[in-house]
Amino acid sequence: MWKGVIIKESFKDEKILDRIKIVRTRVTGLEMQGGKYQFLYFELKDENLEDFIEEAKNAIKNKWYTHICKGNEMIVIFSGKVFRFKESQTDKLEDARSYGLSIGVIKEQMPFEEIIKNPYH
Repeated sequence: MWKGVIIKESFKDEKILDRIKIVRTRVTGLEMQGGKYQFLYFELKDENLEDFIEEAKNAIKNKWYTHICKGNEMIVIFSGKVFRFKESQTDKLEDARSYGLSIGVIKEQMPFEEIIKNPYH
């Protein structure tokens, strides 16, 4: 089972929520951004993975990302771009973080090393 977190307000279209099983919800703020956001902690079956990735990369807003993890694998999804890597592939992890920085995501919001160990971080 894949596990991840979606920030509800980061998506242009909420129909992606129909593809996932939400296991917990938390409302909180984000570093350097005003307002409150809904963090949706979810699970996703293997057979729904590719459809979820395709839909997420088209529905997520610019300057945001979502992630899903299973075991030591992580998939980071930005608008129009997807990074897949294992925990040991630090070069690919850094590529994802560098891309995020290039589009305006702050470094503190991309603790991929921690997230891959605890997808609900």
